[in-house]
Amino acid sequence: MGGQPQLIEVLTMTKAKITIIGLDLLGQSLGLALKQSDGDFILVGHDPDPDATRSAKRAGAVDRTEWNLHNACDEASLLITTTPLQELEELLRQVQEDLAPGAVIVAVTDVLGPAQEIARRALSGGHFVAIHPVLTQIGELLAPSGQLFQGAQICIASSLETAPAALELINNLVGSLEAKPLYIDPTEHDGIISLLEQLPKLMGAALMQVSSQASGWRDGQKLAGRTFAHSTDVGEDAAALATALHANRLHLSRSLDALEEALAHWRGLLEQADRAALEEGLAQVVEQRRQWARNVELKEWEPPLTPPTEDQPGLFRQMFFGDLFRSRRREPEKE
Repeated sequence: MGGQPQLIEVLTMTKAKITIIGLDLLGQSLGLALKQSDGDFILVGHDPDPDATRSAKRAGAVDRTEWNLHNACDEASLLITTTPLQELEELLRQVQEDLAPGAVIVAVTDVLGPAQEIARRALSGGHFVAIHPVLTQIGELLAPSGQLFQGAQICIASSLETAPAALELINNLVGSLEAKPLYIDPTEHDGIISLLEQLPKLMGAALMQVSSQASGWRDGQKLAGRTFAHSTDVGEDAAALATALHANRLHLSRSLDALEEALAHWRGLLEQADRAALEEGLAQVVEQRRQWARNVELKEWEPPLTPPTEDQPGLFRQMFFGDLFRSRRREPEKE
């Protein structure tokens, strides 16, 4: 993987190869979104799980799949991986020599700082970007879809060594998903995510533990319904969750401190003889959540942090779509 001149050469060639490693919900949805764009590229998928591979092929998320990892990555100009954090370093070490010179690697992850640190250790050079798509479909059962990322914020973090051309490529990749790029400091992102995504999972684990270990669980579990199911949904990959939580433990520890203070406050409200203060506190929370849910539905947030730039054909469009998007304005990008 080389420097800037090689990168520019890669971005101007036709029939470029995009490889997606990890054909899960995100991987398949990325493939479906790219396929809908009718670009001039070959989309190759790889997943060690044969069920995921068959599912991706049935859905038409990729042009073809490769069982062999090295064949999948051979001469790929763009590698997108949804590989769990605990497997990312080994993957990067294995495939970096297989990729086309100047290729761009995109890791889809929920913690950006640890992913960047892994890339610094594993890669001898090249262009690495970590992204985190924030899916806000409240109450929906998610399935692979080319529209999964429409209107979503996609957090983007890169190192100082990442070439501007690579960032331009990522910016236009996000635009092709009809999502919104949000360039963000990894430390800031991981601190926020520790509170909004990781703490709820840790709370869910604690609730499942205290419930299942209670003396009345054998009979009480019959009364556990949708509320309990949603509250204790921590996913099915304990190793991936443990790795992400541990990698972000400093931020998560501070979020736990804030939660403990809040729980003490609510305990105090419960212990009061009059329920008025408790009702007032809950009314505030109900209104805050209602406003947030409305913002999610309408996609009404604060003004973007990234300044707008002049309209010009992006490198992603030049690389994979030619003039297909020439008439469409791209999303704001970081200068």
